[in-house]
Amino acid sequence: MMKQVAASWRHEGLSGRALYAFAQQRAQAMSWRLNHAVKGHRVSDYPHAIHQGGDLGELDQAPAGGLWILEIQIAHPDEPFGAFYENLLDQTAPA
Repeated sequence: MMKQVAASWRHEGLSGRALYAFAQQRAQAMSWRLNHAVKGHRVSDYPHAIHQGGDLGELDQAPAGGLWILEIQIAHPDEPFGAFYENLLDQTAPA
């Protein structure tokens, strides 16, 4: 799922909002729930808990490569477990 979402940003130039809308669609297609409270952050704003920096999921433009961390947290719809993915948005990553 992470590769699909990152590839959609890389090839389609999605805004942050559109990127997480796509992540929502991918999670639902796999019968998982996307946690909308976790939406990535700017690298320069780390630690984001202190700075309350940029929120990738609220960005209305395409994020520039190498500046944003893509975070995706999904949960099983019925069981008490899930998964967390985190990756640097990188234009040079393989498709």
